[in-house]
Amino acid sequence: MTQSQESYTDLNDNGLLDLDVYFDFTCPYSFEAAQWVKDVSELMGSDVMAVRWRFFSKAQATNDKANSGSKVWDQPDASTPGLLAFAAGGAAYEQGGEEALVKFYMALGRLYHIESMSTTDSGPIAQAWKDAGLSGEAPDGSSPLNLKKLEADHTEAVEKYKAFGTPTLVFEEHRAFWFRLKEHPTDITDGLELFQHIQRLAMGFPALEAYQVVSAEE
Repeated sequence: MTQSQESYTDLNDNGLLDLDVYFDFTCPYSFEAAQWVKDVSELMGSDVMAVRWRFFSKAQATNDKANSGSKVWDQPDASTPGLLAFAAGGAAYEQGGEEALVKFYMALGRLYHIESMSTTDSGPIAQAWKDAGLSGEAPDGSSPLNLKKLEADHTEAVEKYKAFGTPTLVFEEHRAFWFRLKEHPTDITDGLELFQHIQRLAMGFPALEAYQVVSAEE
């Protein structure tokens, strides 16, 4: 690693590469990126990299673009795509922090994006909750949804980082990078190389706001 790269790797000066991953449960690009980040973070180890999993609502981003003024977390209807997942994800986070949340996300992502299950049905939520090894019962929409984490995370993403979509990666709490990953690398060497490229682009060129990784046919 060169001296110039060292100067922007640990901007928080805490000995770790801090990474916030803003995602929407219903976004397939988010799920591909999440699997990739999870693989890379496990390879690098918790003594090198700290990942925080953050919520961002595509539905709310649409509301903001239309200047409707409405907030999805103020209208906690379980029939709204994704809201039940956000409530369950928030409950998983309260129960076991980042580790519990990412386990729930991986389990639910497989059901949503690989097995094409519903984003509003409580059945997949309950199954993912069980698969993630969480205790108690997952939110099923029968009582008001707790969307405090969604509100806090989404608001921070927009106000602090000017985020507009998912997935958005934020390096060291101030370098945001939005992109689209159609398929995550299954080879960890490729995954690490891609991560290093994006990290250098995001942290080395702060004026660069967006980058797309998509197939030619798209």
